[in-house]
Amino acid sequence: MVERILEQAQAIRHVLSDDRRSNLSLTWQDTDVLQAVQKALKPVSDFTDILSGENYVTSSSVLPMLQLCKDDVLAVSDEDVQLTKLIKTGILDKLEAKYQSDSVRKLMRKCTFLDPRYRRGYETDVTALAETKTELEAEMVVLEGQAAAVGPRPTRVEEGEGQPEPPKKKMTLGSLLQRKAAALAGPVGPLEERAEAETTAYCREPVIPGDEDPLLWWKSNGVRRFPLMLRVAQKYLCVCATSSPSERVFSTAGKVVNPQRALLKPEKGNMLVFLAKNIQ
Repeated sequence: MVERILEQAQAIRHVLSDDRRSNLSLTWQDTDVLQAVQKALKPVSDFTDILSGENYVTSSSVLPMLQLCKDDVLAVSDEDVQLTKLIKTGILDKLEAKYQSDSVRKLMRKCTFLDPRYRRGYETDVTALAETKTELEAEMVVLEGQAAAVGPRPTRVEEGEGQPEPPKKKMTLGSLLQRKAAALAGPVGPLEERAEAETTAYCREPVIPGDEDPLLWWKSNGVRRFPLMLRVAQKYLCVCATSSPSERVFSTAGKVVNPQRALLKPEKGNMLVFLAKNIQ
């Protein structure tokens, strides 16, 4: 809104001057204040729009963006007027207070580490990085143990129907060699050692460009190369950085359950909201 006012300042002055019944006027002092506010808030607005998305990974971008705001975007410069300096300083103080909790910092470090775009270059504390790796390795072991205890999901068979047997294939030399190679390349050793080996190999991977989708990277490399890390990546990279996606769900629910459809049962309402949000 501030940007639009500055763009249409001349037209606003003409409209206000033509209205003799109004004492309002857009003075040069007002314009200076709006320009100072615009200079401080415009970059923050851009970051907020990016982090409010729901169709791409946002949780891993919080820590890099905070660092970028502190070092560059919201850094006070000599060219800034006093009001702009106060706004930038106030925003940084609020951000520091909001994200100073140890639990929140640990969550952001894990999300950033699991994103192949940011896993190097945003954590200068060696002790914190080692702690993040250790905690992720422990979670990898726990999640793998839980998955092994549950076992594969059984296929549903309708009553009165038998399970068809797959046709037997003739054994060939290629299939024998492939089975032997898969056995040699399969998981060997305790889960703790496998988790540590995957983390070490993951740290040696090159960082992908910032415009690429980290989910596609995990889709291509997770199952084949980092099966244990894939579980924790699925756990953390789905976290939304802001509450905007959940607020959009409430907006959709308000359109589905309206006064004309007030007799919908909760189960039916939940299904309709789910379909409205997931079917494009």
